[in-house]
Amino acid sequence: MRFSELPKHWQRIFELEWISLCEGSKAIAAVITDDEENIISEGRNMTGEHNIPNPAAAHAETEAIRALDTEKYPNKWGYTLHAGLEPCVMCMGTLVMGGIRRVEIAARDDFGGAMKLIDMFEFSKNKGIQVTWLDDERGDMQRAFQTLRELYVGTDEEKLGRMMKDFSVYNKSGVDAAVRLWESGILTDPRKFSAEEIFDRLADIMKGKEYDNN
Repeated sequence: MRFSELPKHWQRIFELEWISLCEGSKAIAAVITDDEENIISEGRNMTGEHNIPNPAAAHAETEAIRALDTEKYPNKWGYTLHAGLEPCVMCMGTLVMGGIRRVEIAARDDFGGAMKLIDMFEFSKNKGIQVTWLDDERGDMQRAFQTLRELYVGTDEEKLGRMMKDFSVYNKSGVDAAVRLWESGILTDPRKFSAEEIFDRLADIMKGKEYDNN
């Protein structure tokens, strides 16, 4: 899959993730679309940025739901939240309380993901939230973007190894592609690249093409 072949809202998710990576935050993003797949709200992880009061709570899904203008877009039960990574406990609770009833997710997260909790409580179970898990290809790309971010900031080799092992549970192909792209030596400055360039380079590697530093 090439970047240009993605639906516009998924292109925007990876664009936001690359912005987050460049700003020192985690490469995770989410958008909300209406029933015609128009983007009506978006959010990206900002946990590595300090221009907001409490960056630790600035998770992508929570930011997207918080930013949804319900006066302009009142039909919140009919909208879809598209998430690069399975929402955590905070973000799962926010979508339940925020009225979102359809969720589309690229990558599973056994470590921090909390979508299984929806069915554990009568309150959230009765909301009738529909969850769609996407193809491995998009999940692999999500984990590849996350892996690149960790390679940029990772100074603790033991912690980095644990994270990459976690990312590889479902999406080892994406993790391996990110490592190979990193080892090519071309990513010294992430701001020199667009999300589309990185996406397509990673896609090539997943298909067996290697990159050197040219």
